[in-house]
Amino acid sequence: MTPEAQLATRSLIVCVGPGGVGKTTFAAALAVAAARSGRRTAVITIDPARRLADALGLDGLDDELRTVPGLPLDAAMLDTKAAYDALIGRIAPDPESREDILGNRVYQSFSRTLARSHAYVAMERLHDVTVHGGYDLVVLDTPPTRSALDILDAPARLVRFLDERVLAAFVGTGERGARAWIRARGTDVAMKLFGAMAGSALMEELGGFFTVFFGLRRGFAERAAVVQAQLAAPTTAFVLVTAPDATHLADAAYLRDGLLERGTPIDAVVFNRAFHAGLDGRPLAQKTPWPDDALSGPGDLEPIRRAARAHRARLVDDNVAFDHAMEAFEEQLPPKTPRIVLPVLDAEPATLEALGALFDQARGR
Repeated sequence: MTPEAQLATRSLIVCVGPGGVGKTTFAAALAVAAARSGRRTAVITIDPARRLADALGLDGLDDELRTVPGLPLDAAMLDTKAAYDALIGRIAPDPESREDILGNRVYQSFSRTLARSHAYVAMERLHDVTVHGGYDLVVLDTPPTRSALDILDAPARLVRFLDERVLAAFVGTGERGARAWIRARGTDVAMKLFGAMAGSALMEELGGFFTVFFGLRRGFAERAAVVQAQLAAPTTAFVLVTAPDATHLADAAYLRDGLLERGTPIDAVVFNRAFHAGLDGRPLAQKTPWPDDALSGPGDLEPIRRAARAHRARLVDDNVAFDHAMEAFEEQLPPKTPRIVLPVLDAEPATLEALGALFDQARGR
């Protein structure tokens, strides 16, 4: 069984890697392959490049799962603000509480701009799709490089934050919110200073924000624990996607080391744009048939033949360099990590047919 076929037997595949290496395309191709095999599949991208819709032939993507025509395949692109609003709509105990949260300025800022907020909502979205979606396979296309590790860390980080003792410090036990937290420490000067900087109304909203989430903390913690268990389950696969050039391999090494330090297995490494193919689809070598071999005729064709041979030599040299770079990178991976090597293409796959044919050109191990 090929590495990509083995991956397609899992129930959750998390694709991580640097930006600009075709990670989104690979995730889409993997999802298409699984759907064509009859598995009900969902692919979710957190990459803001919005290429997934084009690759799947859809007019557009947003937080709502959309069905790819002709396949048991749904796709969505995580929009942080929309996903948070949808989450609040699902978990708020009543319409009044929902409106209080959605109208809270602290919540609005958190859901749009707070560092790592996308990681928390990605965790919640993943929980919703895997637990309630009824899919055989979910493919998660993560943001580039370091942000992918934020998603892995989000469940444990959120559980720590939602610990009753920690959050209670923000909420207070008598008066509500941040105002009570500051007064409880007898810091009237700090109170006046903070109020002058932030405004008393904003302070009250800050207190309201934490008070609301204090009431919802148990549900957040329970879902975070479920996602944490999912990410560690043997039915989940982590795929590291990169390209064999120095810049992308350096970023991929950061991810590789971060995953291994967290005890997260790397179930496959994908090297995209990793070889120039000859006419037979195999990596081009010096003896590979090449169009210049068919050029025969008068001597005035010799300059064309020389140019074609020189071009082939450059491509062969690239393939040798790619091989050396991949071998050096793999030395720092666990032994026998499955490898998928994809060719340099004239253009990124932009249709379902092209995505479906991508693995036909792969070289595995």
